Amino acid sequence: MKKILYIMHVDWAWIKQRPHFIAEGLSENFQLKVIHFRSKHYLFKKTESKGELSISSAFRLPYYENEIIYNLNKVYLEFYFERLIKKFKPDFIWITFPQLYDYIPSNLDCKIIYDCMDLPTGFDFSDDFKLKILDSEERLVNDASLVLTSSNYLFKRLNSKYHCEDRLFLVRNAFGGEFVGDYTVKKPEKPYKIGYIGTISKWIDFQGIKKTLYAMEDIEYHFIGPVELKNVLNEDRIKFYGAIEHKELYNYVKDFDCLIVPFEVDEKIKSADPGKIYEYINFNKPIISVYYEELEYFSNFIYFYSNTEELLELLYQMINKGFLRKYSNEERVKFLKKNSWDLRVKEIQDLLIKSMKKLN
Repeated sequence: MKKILYIMHVDWAWIKQRPHFIAEGLSENFQLKVIHFRSKHYLFKKTESKGELSISSAFRLPYYENEIIYNLNKVYLEFYFERLIKKFKPDFIWITFPQLYDYIPSNLDCKIIYDCMDLPTGFDFSDDFKLKILDSEERLVNDASLVLTSSNYLFKRLNSKYHCEDRLFLVRNAFGGEFVGDYTVKKPEKPYKIGYIGTISKWIDFQGIKKTLYAMEDIEYHFIGPVELKNVLNEDRIKFYGAIEHKELYNYVKDFDCLIVPFEVDEKIKSADPGKIYEYINFNKPIISVYYEELEYFSNFIYFYSNTEELLELLYQMINKGFLRKYSNEERVKFLKKNSWDLRVKEIQDLLIKSMKKLN
């Protein structure tokens, strides 16, 4: 059985997303050792392996954008990964963020996989650190046997920047989990509940949300997910639940009247194929979202808006029409079956096998 050293920048205890689903799927046919970096939110949480999947956390000093701390982390983690690689002897090393490649020793006798799931310069890093990330990304892409992207935007960006079309493949996010039952019409009742699931960070358009609350007295917002902001909008009609176990989500969502993607559209958002949309479709609720080009993939399922005025008009329409979905249950099931993590992982496994044959 081929071995994969799977290094992810997302904490394993964080809300379940792309790296978790891919790692779990690949572990059925590969021997995986997952190394993840701790978030400050889960610093003292114990990591437990899952079935045949070995999961461990790696430590690095905080404030790693600082040049001195960065170099200290680099020296320690290069030593850590060198020992780990010699012991585990992986056939593949899987990297989810360019900066992690700085911790990997050179002259490796294994293949590098880069899964580009985010715009790496879209985070709140200093300009100097972003330059460092771009340098790491260039080396990572040039050394990689296989480069995957989660969105068409990221695909075009990498191909334009590094001309890696011979190793570059679009593998979108997907749906993972059990289908909820057929849609049961719930008569909307005031206050109308608008739900959001996902990380709550700077990309949430709280100013737009605030305007809708002031304009409409019969709506309220419910946010489910980890909060990365120091301060959030303090309003009686905004509820925050924190991170919820994936299997428990529907117990909250079933009482919502619709689900929303209320993002402020910047380059990071433009590059995203939001995993939450697949979940939203499964929950069988009306979906509204700010528009950006990548979401055309979901256009049969989403009511779009472009600004706060359009969002208000859309909410009024949905209330008047009883929060009708844009799609049928049959369309939902067909879409989710064609966009499952099982199929995505099968696609990735085929690409890994082809890359091995090509380079052998």
